[in-house]
Amino acid sequence: MTTWRSGVTFMLVMAVAACANGAAGHDEAGWVTPSPAAEEGGTDVRITGVVTHVELEDGYYAIRGEDGVSYDPTNLPPEFQKDGLKVEAEARRRDDMMGIHQGGPIVQLVRIRPR
Repeated sequence: MTTWRSGVTFMLVMAVAACANGAAGHDEAGWVTPSPAAEEGGTDVRITGVVTHVELEDGYYAIRGEDGVSYDPTNLPPEFQKDGLKVEAEARRRDDMMGIHQGGPIVQLVRIRPR
């Protein structure tokens, strides 16, 4: 009976862990898939930079790229909303969208991870 319970307990723990990992959108390389997901369209762009909190009205988070561009992500996950956090991301630049920040091009993140 003990072996059976141990087996069931192990399977339940593994199932919960798998569901938690999938729900967070993480993969084995540390990439996070934001929710909501990026829409189709726009231009694919790879960003390497630093998350920056911009003090404008209520404030918002931008990604200051190593290319000198300040990107305005529409779907930056809460765990990445940390001033000074170094990140890399795959995104879609959305020149067809307008925003209130006017701090740089709007991007929808496809995936992001800390560096």
